[in-house]
Amino acid sequence: MPASAIGEQFRKTVVDRRAHVAVRMPANGSATFADLADAAAAVSRALAAIRVARGAVVVSIVANGPMFFALFAACMDEGVALIPVGQATAMELTTLIEQAGAAAVITDRELPIEGVREERVAAGVSIVRLRDPGDPPRHGESVVLKLTSGSTSAPRAAVASEQHLINDGRHIVEAMGIAAADVNAAYTPLSHSYAIGNVVIPLLCQGTGAAVYPSFNPLQFVQDVLDSGATVFPGVPFMFERLKSAGIDRLPDCLRLLITAGAAIDGAVVAWFRERLDRKVHSFYGSSETGGISYDDSEAAGDVVSVGTALPETTIRMRDIRADGTGRVFVSGNAVSSGYAGVDNAAPIAEFADGGFLTADLGRFDVDGRLVLAGRVSPVVNVAGRKVDPYEVERCLLAVPGIAASTVMGLDCDRRGQELVAFVVRDDARLTAVQIRTACATTLSPHKLPRRIVFLERLPVTDRGKIDRVALRQLAGGA
Repeated sequence: MPASAIGEQFRKTVVDRRAHVAVRMPANGSATFADLADAAAAVSRALAAIRVARGAVVVSIVANGPMFFALFAACMDEGVALIPVGQATAMELTTLIEQAGAAAVITDRELPIEGVREERVAAGVSIVRLRDPGDPPRHGESVVLKLTSGSTSAPRAAVASEQHLINDGRHIVEAMGIAAADVNAAYTPLSHSYAIGNVVIPLLCQGTGAAVYPSFNPLQFVQDVLDSGATVFPGVPFMFERLKSAGIDRLPDCLRLLITAGAAIDGAVVAWFRERLDRKVHSFYGSSETGGISYDDSEAAGDVVSVGTALPETTIRMRDIRADGTGRVFVSGNAVSSGYAGVDNAAPIAEFADGGFLTADLGRFDVDGRLVLAGRVSPVVNVAGRKVDPYEVERCLLAVPGIAASTVMGLDCDRRGQELVAFVVRDDARLTAVQIRTACATTLSPHKLPRRIVFLERLPVTDRGKIDRVALRQLAGGA
């Protein structure tokens, strides 16, 4: 069997840190590196027992906890193509499994589809074979298929090899100065690209511990950190905004590094942390397709928030430069994925090209050579750090009986970065916003549900017949 690079590094980590605590969990104890090794071995045995071939697609949907790290290491060791999934409705999961041609699912919950064989891994966790062995989809062995844009109804996944993942983790710990002795406070889903690079790979490959939580509570945050001894907090903007709103007056001395990613953070929030808590919130920029791109290692909190300079072995250039001096961010380096799984490498807007990835982000370099982001050229909506395709939400709305027309857009929101607003034309006036949200909840994950629904007699259009988004913003403001 070919050696797995991540598996080999994890085995070295276990030898060096066998009795050390690897994963801390509130109210659920902790797991050592030896415990993770045992759990990974159990996953490998179960994969072998149900005859999952190398290169086969395996979907994982488990809660944040020790099992995620174990299954990640085991899947890399067994040469499968892993698709980690966070929240998903039954319909989203079913669609993803079918379109990806998944051979098996590792899960801690009931599945919406019936398998042909099930193998227990641990209490509450099983591997379910979904179809008889056959020729598996060939995305490569020991790869992770990172879902992009938060969409699982029409999945697009960037293919990251083990070496891409290792390079990304190495870039991150080097740029941020994260050591084996550190402990990450992990509130974001471990299945997300951000957490894979900042939390999962550092734990497996160098022994950086993690304190994992099912959800974020700003009033509990300080006690969480004190209990776990966390030294690094990789968060998203809305978490820092909620900490500011909660008016916390101190941070534990052990917490030395605050990181924000997933969306642009308000400069006022960065200034508040610097002035009130004497801490800098450092911006980190990356994507599922590229891994980490840049990091702000400065301690200054200026009026303009930059995302810093390129990570090691990463190059950032501007393309399609506009009259205002901004251009599209083009990234190249040894952590950039090889392309999308099973589709043409050209996305609707962003694309893999010329040995790198042309993002949908607009940016410019400031006088100090630091990257400042200036918006996007795509319609993707960023809801509390999670990317949502508004077209997916629109398709769901149009399937609801009583809706004649609909469009969805993201509008700025103080608490969540952006919020989804749905503009709906009804052909049944009795249809209520509650009924619409309830119908959509059977198909869409909670973060994809529109926060507001604005009822209109008709959708406004421009003189070219296109949806008038300026008019929609005005209507939303007056609704």
